[in-house]
Amino acid sequence: MEGPQRTSLWSSGLWAVIAAVIMIVWVARENIAEDTATDRGPFKSIIDAASAAERDLVETLLTESFGVLRSPAFTRNLLSLGDRYPVIYARPDKQDATVADLAREIALEPLGSRYAPAMVQIIGRQDGPDPMRYHASAGEGVGFGRYAEMTFGRLLLDQFRSTDLVERSCAVNATAHEYAHTITLTPIGFRNAFTDTRVNQSQIPDRQYPGTPIASYLIGAVAQCTWLQDKGRIDASDVGACVEVFGVSAFSGPRCTAFAQGQAVTPRPGLPRMPPPL
Repeated sequence: MEGPQRTSLWSSGLWAVIAAVIMIVWVARENIAEDTATDRGPFKSIIDAASAAERDLVETLLTESFGVLRSPAFTRNLLSLGDRYPVIYARPDKQDATVADLAREIALEPLGSRYAPAMVQIIGRQDGPDPMRYHASAGEGVGFGRYAEMTFGRLLLDQFRSTDLVERSCAVNATAHEYAHTITLTPIGFRNAFTDTRVNQSQIPDRQYPGTPIASYLIGAVAQCTWLQDKGRIDASDVGACVEVFGVSAFSGPRCTAFAQGQAVTPRPGLPRMPPPL
């Protein structure tokens, strides 16, 4: 009579599980090493640029916006707004974030967090009416969250070509806002650090604290005003008022051209109205 059969590691299939775990850990380490490197590029690729000049403009906008988010000045300015904005919507499971929470996640302090490299597409007609010119979005891209996708309408590039620094800064705001959506809290897959509305949504559903700032908009506004500070258009003491001008719960695009005569970038009577909070 034969005794019970013995199973080995190789015949049991356990080796396949161990190999899969080792592969996942290795991929996660590689993703984190590449995506958090101090010298990593601000994008993975740029597609559908109409010319070499347009591609260069997009690259400059991406480089400057990404650089602002990673700058000490941005962190200082964001943290200075803690008393002004004590409760911030970051994502569905983090609706009571603080500016310190935002600063930590933007700096990739949580274990496993990273900027998913962005594959950037330019859309919309170069001139003439086209609603796609106003479009901007970002989120999970190809490779099960390995990369992010960012889509920009050409209105953003028109703004960045302007000779008016404030109008140009609105393009930085929008780009930094979309970069916030490329931060994932996991080395594999895609768990957004910061979310707001999806396509065809006019408001964020299931808000626990309606009317509070939305992280992605606050991040965009602080990046915009930090960029203006760096360019000498405003002082550090003006950042809070500048952020208020362009909004932390939605973005007021019509205000981008309201300072072309060199006016102080602060709230004043007669500015275009802010859109309702999301």
